[in-house]
Amino acid sequence: MRTITTYAVVCLVVASAAMAQVGTQSETPPPPGRTPSTLELLNQRLPEVMFEELPLEQVMEFIADFTQMNVVVNWQILEDAGIERDKAITIKVRNVRLSQVLWLIMKEAGGTDLRLAYRASGNMLVLSTEEDLGQEMLVKVYDVSDLLVRPPRFMNALQLDATQALQQAAQSGQGGQGGGGGGGQGLFGGQGSGQQGQRDDERDGAGAGMQELLQLIVDTVEPDSWVQNGGLGTIQPFGNVLVVRNSILVHQRLSGYVEGGD
Repeated sequence: MRTITTYAVVCLVVASAAMAQVGTQSETPPPPGRTPSTLELLNQRLPEVMFEELPLEQVMEFIADFTQMNVVVNWQILEDAGIERDKAITIKVRNVRLSQVLWLIMKEAGGTDLRLAYRASGNMLVLSTEEDLGQEMLVKVYDVSDLLVRPPRFMNALQLDATQALQQAAQSGQGGQGGGGGGGQGLFGGQGSGQQGQRDDERDGAGAGMQELLQLIVDTVEPDSWVQNGGLGTIQPFGNVLVVRNSILVHQRLSGYVEGGD
């Protein structure tokens, strides 16, 4: 096991490099004195992270020092679940986001038997078990209009009715009438009904796409959490948005990040 001194040196090198990289990647650096948002912190990339047999408690202390967030670990709940503070964590990755590092830490600590989760809210990061954080239900609205875009179906394509064409040709040759009989209807049929059909088809297609997306989420994102499968979570379509009420973990699966409890 590495010593605490070595651990601190490694972490400081990683943190300094990461902060430098964030500064060079930012097109418009934050104004002096402005505290980076939680989302900015979790999205920043770390060029290298290396934990080798380091206690979980020290790993979380590094996260707190690096992010300057208030990191709260529900140790009692973790210990009741069999995870001690000195649980050894070994991670070696490059060019990953801080949020990805957190997921790796949770996977390493929980193993195959226990699923951990975190919640970032304002300047606070809470780490606990999925069951513990899953007791808090949040309502979030997701705009999914980009996922519902479908290529247009051209309903106004010219259509030739041979029988109608022959009848119109015969009528135009009788009584000296000019070309184009049939009450003003063109040779290839009126266009108004085709445009209405296209609009109706687009609405039907968007509705079908929303239902397909809804079913995909229920079937693949924590299936047991939804009402349809015996859980408590709900998901309702409204126009081009989805209104989702479910646990923090589910929202993290959907958007990768949850901030605040609103």
